[in-house]
Amino acid sequence: MSIKVVTLSDNTAAMRFGILAEHGFSVYLEKEGTRLLFDTGQSISAAHNAKLLGIDLACVPVALSHGHYDHTGGLAGVLETTGPRTVFCHPDVFSAKYGELQGEIRPLGIPESREDLELLGAEFDISKQARQIGDGIWLTGEIPRINDYELPENYLLVMDPTKRVDPLQDDQALVLETKLGLLIILGCAHAGLINTIEHAKKITGKEEIAGIVGGTHLGFPGGDKSAGNIRLAKTIQALQKYDIRLLAVSHCTGQEAAAMFFKEFGDSFVFNNAGTVIDI
Repeated sequence: MSIKVVTLSDNTAAMRFGILAEHGFSVYLEKEGTRLLFDTGQSISAAHNAKLLGIDLACVPVALSHGHYDHTGGLAGVLETTGPRTVFCHPDVFSAKYGELQGEIRPLGIPESREDLELLGAEFDISKQARQIGDGIWLTGEIPRINDYELPENYLLVMDPTKRVDPLQDDQALVLETKLGLLIILGCAHAGLINTIEHAKKITGKEEIAGIVGGTHLGFPGGDKSAGNIRLAKTIQALQKYDIRLLAVSHCTGQEAAAMFFKEFGDSFVFNNAGTVIDI
């Protein structure tokens, strides 16, 4: 079994000539002939870096982890470059999303309307449920919040019509079955890294976790620092029981949390950024 995961968009860039970094996330993967683009970054980085790395995105389906702009903003550019394709997502991807940052409420949702993206060739395949979208490739669907520390963040909002905390029910992860266990690819893990792992185990019936790739949302930009520290400490404690062989974190993990992961998990840790290629 051969699996390749290439990070196309991230906040930082690998030491490869011409790779672009931006606040966002996107990965391209290949698994036994199946190809998929998971998230599309904020704007141009995913399409640009794919071309630079010799990856042809034509006819490659897309899956979206959730509806924030830094994971969906590059979709229009990908469609304009390579034409129509299936886009797997949760229905709340299209809902209006906001963040209260530095005392200002700002829109954080997908930049284009569903109708405009369909005109560009997006064929949306929408579901709230866990489902297989390829051989041994799962989308988690909605992830139950089963612990007391991975809670919705109070600065991420919906306005319908009153301001309230966004439950981000559209947050989902990609799960790949491998001979070494489950490889879980996160967008931002708004539902919580541990909640996501436990849900991945439940839907696949597999116990072993081979690796984690992507954003863990432990950087808490604009969030409650005290709650963030508790969540980080409890997440690291909970991770110890899984015997994870690969921890390739990026994007919203944050430098402080990444440093703590490196300290705790040593050789399993990879500072994953745009241009990083992981072969399993």
